[in-house]
Amino acid sequence: MELTEQLGREIISRLSKYIDVPINLMNAHGQIVASTDKNRVGQLHGGARAVIESGEPQMITHQDADSFSNAKPGVNLPIFHRGELAGVVGLTGHPEEVMQAARMTQGSVEITLEQMHIQKQAFFQERQWNQWMQQLLHPSEPNIEELEREAKYTLHVDVHKQWQVVVFQSKNAFELSEKVRPQLEALDPLFILPYEENTVAAPLPFDGKKLPIPALKDALIGVGEPGFSMEGIRQSYRQAREAIELAGEKGKMIYSESLKTERLFHHIDPEVFQEVTESYYTILRQLDYSYTETLRHFFANDLKMNQTAEALHIHRNTLIYRLDQLSKKVGLDPRIFNDAILLKSILTKKNFA
Repeated sequence: MELTEQLGREIISRLSKYIDVPINLMNAHGQIVASTDKNRVGQLHGGARAVIESGEPQMITHQDADSFSNAKPGVNLPIFHRGELAGVVGLTGHPEEVMQAARMTQGSVEITLEQMHIQKQAFFQERQWNQWMQQLLHPSEPNIEELEREAKYTLHVDVHKQWQVVVFQSKNAFELSEKVRPQLEALDPLFILPYEENTVAAPLPFDGKKLPIPALKDALIGVGEPGFSMEGIRQSYRQAREAIELAGEKGKMIYSESLKTERLFHHIDPEVFQEVTESYYTILRQLDYSYTETLRHFFANDLKMNQTAEALHIHRNTLIYRLDQLSKKVGLDPRIFNDAILLKSILTKKNFA
């Protein structure tokens, strides 16, 4: 990485607040790209040329200043980045008086170049990961073999293991990814990346244990079932998204494996479902909310009367009365297996909020 005019100006702007002597920054060809004296920008610096040719510091005194073109007394030091000459820093003044400031400037510039290099590499790597992830999770069928080769030879990861995908949803995917990253990195995720406007996806290695995922009050969290390699990630991601769609509640983790019945109902042919359930749904939605609430608790407690009554904080006889009324009004009795299936499917696929 070489010193450029834009970078040089930024460095000069910052350093001149702390160093009260003239500063010049030269590129690897000896041209002044930034200076506290703007009139010198663009000129070739003889002292810098000497540093570039020798690779060694060059101190110029008043006696030998005329030996270097466009140079003044001072110190010129090489700037190296990863073993390569990136430019030269020059401070004007008596060499012994400005040497310490010149060393500090040299170090500051080299640190800046290294930080910029790391940021650039991180940005490039994240861009590669984003492109790969976008193809992997896209609804259309990707080229799995090509993605596996890219994972191995470009991203340098082994995807041939069990993964469980966690999906977070909130208003701002970028802010959300920054929030969950520190909490998930210890779990060795394949990636933690924003996907679409409001979603963050994170495939985590599956070891048979429940994932210690932190709950977030302002986010919906869905967890897919474990799956192997690329296809497993795709499937687990779809399951996690579907879990949020079916039962998402902010601050609460929803596991796909706990929604098998709901997922099955969710994928029933819409026309068939409408034909079979519409007449029951029409009646059910006209009833008081207490009836649908009773049904939800009845199913959540595996059709157990005493547990349901306790959960609803009502007497068992009150529960029996409600179920009797449901049976009479709707024409389906939740205590009968086939009727319970129909009622459960209606609650799952229809909105009673």
